[in-house]
Amino acid sequence: MHTKLEHIIGKATSFIYHHPKKVILILMLILAFPISHLPQIKMDTSTEGFMHQDDPVLLAYNKFRDAFGRDEMIVLGIKNEDIFSLKFLKQLKQLHTDIETKVPYVYKITSLYNVRNTRGEKDTLFTDDLLDPFPKNKADVDAIKKRVHASHFYKNLLLNQDEKMTMIVIQTDVYSHKGENALSTEEAFDEAGFLEGIEASAMSSEGKVFLTDKENNELIATVEDIIKTYQDKGLEIYLSGSPVINNALKTHMMIDMAKFMSLTFVIVFSFLYFIFRRWSAVFYPLLVILFSLLTTVGTMAWMGVMFKIPTQIVPSLIIVVSVGATIHILSIFFDRFNQSKDKKTSLIYSFQHSGLAIAMTSITTAIGLGSFAGSELAPFADLGIFASLGVMVSLLLTLTLLPALLTLTNLQPKETNPAGNIDKFMKKLAVYPVKYTKHILLFSTLFLLISLFTATQLVPSYNPLLWFKKGEVHRVATQTIDQNMQGTTSVEIVIDTQKENGWADPTKLKALDALSKKIASYKDSYISVGKVVSLADIVKETNKALHANNETFYTIPKEKNLVAQELLLFENSGSDDLEDVVDSQFSKVRMTIRVPWVDAMQAKDFMAFIQTQATQTFPHQQVVVTGMVPLLINTFSNAVYSAIKSYFIAGLAITLMMMLILGSMRLGLLSMIPNVIPIIAGLFLMYLADMALDIFTLLIGSVAIGMAVDDTIHFMHNFKRYYKAYGDSQKAIEETFFTTGKAMFVTSIVLASGFLTYAISSMSSIQNFGILTASIILFALISDLFLAPALMVLVAKRGWIK
Repeated sequence: MHTKLEHIIGKATSFIYHHPKKVILILMLILAFPISHLPQIKMDTSTEGFMHQDDPVLLAYNKFRDAFGRDEMIVLGIKNEDIFSLKFLKQLKQLHTDIETKVPYVYKITSLYNVRNTRGEKDTLFTDDLLDPFPKNKADVDAIKKRVHASHFYKNLLLNQDEKMTMIVIQTDVYSHKGENALSTEEAFDEAGFLEGIEASAMSSEGKVFLTDKENNELIATVEDIIKTYQDKGLEIYLSGSPVINNALKTHMMIDMAKFMSLTFVIVFSFLYFIFRRWSAVFYPLLVILFSLLTTVGTMAWMGVMFKIPTQIVPSLIIVVSVGATIHILSIFFDRFNQSKDKKTSLIYSFQHSGLAIAMTSITTAIGLGSFAGSELAPFADLGIFASLGVMVSLLLTLTLLPALLTLTNLQPKETNPAGNIDKFMKKLAVYPVKYTKHILLFSTLFLLISLFTATQLVPSYNPLLWFKKGEVHRVATQTIDQNMQGTTSVEIVIDTQKENGWADPTKLKALDALSKKIASYKDSYISVGKVVSLADIVKETNKALHANNETFYTIPKEKNLVAQELLLFENSGSDDLEDVVDSQFSKVRMTIRVPWVDAMQAKDFMAFIQTQATQTFPHQQVVVTGMVPLLINTFSNAVYSAIKSYFIAGLAITLMMMLILGSMRLGLLSMIPNVIPIIAGLFLMYLADMALDIFTLLIGSVAIGMAVDDTIHFMHNFKRYYKAYGDSQKAIEETFFTTGKAMFVTSIVLASGFLTYAISSMSSIQNFGILTASIILFALISDLFLAPALMVLVAKRGWIK
């Protein structure tokens, strides 16, 4: 079968040699359509973007946003030694007013300047602003301070415990200003415009478009400009909140992608010229890479798929994988061409020699990456689909465009071999697997056992805040606000009685209040609840105000008609805060739990506690827990499940491929040992470097096994060829190392160098991904230069290769 396939590849190469221009024209016509869509590509860094549009967790979250608005807050933490001074309050008023008048897409702004001040005078309820009328002197400020101290509402919501920090909370519009009136998903696409970055996961259940990434970025940019003005005046302001974090991640991602691609191209360019010392051997692989990359990204744009945080590795991945195949071909071709001085026979020989192996390696790499295609996480699925597509496009161009370009080029043979030193090194290296077979096998076994043990010590983690480096401004701002205010993100509980005026019931309100107190008192090693806000707080405040502001009446009234009356009074008092905690039918209530930004894995116990308490408290009502924290937990849980599933699929599929390639079940199973050990070695490195098992490192297994297997295929395929020719393990290893070994060595160095460009990333998670992937590629090279030959020596002695 191998011989027949190699013969077909040889005939195809011969056809390309005689019709190079036709081949290039056909390729350009095929690629023109996807490449033409390239300008439409967009980015999405939102947490919702990690989920498929039919994910139940996302659907519940979108339903919540439809009912109560956007839960994601933009928060400004303002530090001052004397919050209750006339000077500071004037600055706060001006800052609040500037944000209110200048920032677009804002639904509501809350600060000490305009927060409600619920109070009663005789039988009248007032819910005016805390600083209305604005204080004129110290006595007025002292009176305001007294009111703040007498209230349960402000602490840890807008003012920290030691009163050295206050917050301004910005709630943005729920819906985009461009698709707000659309009645269906199709109309929303037409209204908002696909080029604005709208995708189906950004649609509400009513077909409206949620606030777009572009609008969110415009909003944050305006806030940042305003803040800078006040910071220049000496005001200490920290900006955070999940919209700000997501926007910062997007900014870092765009900068990093440009750096990665530029550096990777420079590295590939340098290595190719160093090895071949021919401009054709530099530019033609770059053309293969460029067209593969443009076709892949253009197809993403055509299909409406955005770049997300995990998929930012796709371009660099295609670059480094593409160059490997071209190096294998060019290495064999120029060695042969320099000797024979016949371009046609050299082309046919090089593609017959390595074309099948390259096809197999590309397929196994695509399988490794494609194992993510069915992932529960949308960007993982995108990565699986489009990285695999890029690899296969690269294979097509390597087998067609590359020989066509070489045919059209006026090449001259060279007497000297620029890579001669590598040839000598590989020839010397071939001795060791035969001479030290037992030592290599023993060391590999011990290393495998140690690595497996350390792998069990790794701790899973999902905290996008820690993707930023220490000292990064957004990370510092979030941690500072959390330390002082205990809450830059939130968990939302929606309790639905499914009955009109269901929450005008004192029994249910008392149960809601008891639940609030339980949750507010929760504390574990990782989470301390900052604030719990619900309808019960408004009812208690109102009851207290209507009883001469007497603290003993900060309770839920016992009579149902009294509750109804107080809620009606509050609603008619001029405050719109009621709509934030209960729907218009009084059937559905919202409880907001403000918590610090925490690792999703560290919040699992807290989430289980909330779910259990809420369900037990309201067994006959519909309880839904949603918000940013549940979304993060769901994202990582799906990532773990997807990774395990993809590892199984990739491992099984690649093992079957190896059996097919090597024509033997035993050899196929044995060949997987040099492929698995590098990945386990990567886990050992993670343990030594104290790296977390996060959403990026979870990707490495399937990505790495797809690439690590390439060298194994090249080695095993050619070892069998030469062993059948010579019947001698030593001679077969020498010949394999001298031909394929050189290309294996160079491609591994290029691949590792390409991924090491990630080390300059501004995000620590991307740095870890690059360093680990590069390390695994080098581990795979060592494994294929020592362990794989040692295993083949062993099986040859046992007579497994006829």
